[in-house]
Amino acid sequence: MNRYFYYNFVLVSFINLLLYVPHILIQYRYTGAVSSILVGIVIGTILVYMYTSAMARYPGKGLPEILKLHSPQWLVTISMLFFSVMWWFATTIVVVAYAILINRFFNPDADANIILTMLVIACGYAATRSTLSVMFIVEIGMIVNAPIIIFILFKAVRSNQLNWDAIHVVANYITEMPTLTCIAASTFIFTGYINLSLFNRLFPPNFRFKFRFIYPIAGAVILLITFFVPIGFHGTEGVNQYIYIWSQTANSLLMQYGFIERVLFLFLIVFLNLTLVYTMSGWHQAMEFVKSCFPSYRPEFDSLKTPMSNYVIVGIFALLSILYLMLTNEKMNMLITTYWLIVRFFVEILIVVWVFVLSKRRSKAV
Repeated sequence: MNRYFYYNFVLVSFINLLLYVPHILIQYRYTGAVSSILVGIVIGTILVYMYTSAMARYPGKGLPEILKLHSPQWLVTISMLFFSVMWWFATTIVVVAYAILINRFFNPDADANIILTMLVIACGYAATRSTLSVMFIVEIGMIVNAPIIIFILFKAVRSNQLNWDAIHVVANYITEMPTLTCIAASTFIFTGYINLSLFNRLFPPNFRFKFRFIYPIAGAVILLITFFVPIGFHGTEGVNQYIYIWSQTANSLLMQYGFIERVLFLFLIVFLNLTLVYTMSGWHQAMEFVKSCFPSYRPEFDSLKTPMSNYVIVGIFALLSILYLMLTNEKMNMLITTYWLIVRFFVEILIVVWVFVLSKRRSKAV
């Protein structure tokens, strides 16, 4: 069961390569990004330990059930509706960014709206399945794609094109004061733990989280690679010219003996899979949060029959995602994502502290 916890961490930590997190950090490379990364690792680690410790006291229960045990229904309803918007938007910006990415690198003549429509249909159908089915899909996605991403990261770090002098120059700015934007972006890589808000329903009584020390170590390594490797490839100044910095970095890598010469194609295909899995998981959680607002709702993590409400809620998510792409452009999406990362940072702290305090009260009551 511990693997369910780590699948979510790996999924989110890898998807940050596709999101605008590397570009945001690189924009502040001379003005606090390095120190912010260190602060982000510390804050992320604390939040992981607090949330897992709290959720371990509620085996088999998700965030809606936990809040209902201690809070009035009106507060739970408002909170769940707000959290569902946060979860929906977290995945929507990723799938929208990937639709634009396909338009840029694979087929510039294709309409991004049509690409997004095909993506949301696939994600939406998968999101309507049961919680256990969604977790199985996440598991398969991680088993198939994670080794390839690790291979790409390893190949990038070991590449002869990596300029360690450029990395050293930027690392010397560690004494600059951290910024809120960079701290919020840095902590995103650790945010997979927050998916326990729903997937904690899958854990049986007496469940214990094991090997939690892996979380901050692996998170720190991936975060440092995310930030420094593009600088090593493109230089301290040239790196700021790209929005999709990791796509450009993958485009710089070659597989000398592979049947596909450019790593970019492998990178985009793997991240297509991750985008679909990530969006499916986020929409499923948002859907369950919305359903938990209804008094008659009874949580089931392995129901055989798919309720009609699942299709209605996820259908609304899909339409809103397409509308979001139609109303925004690339620059606006980048700006909105930056602000969303800051809001997400404070919302996650609120959720973690809230559940942690409730778990302590429960322990004293018992």
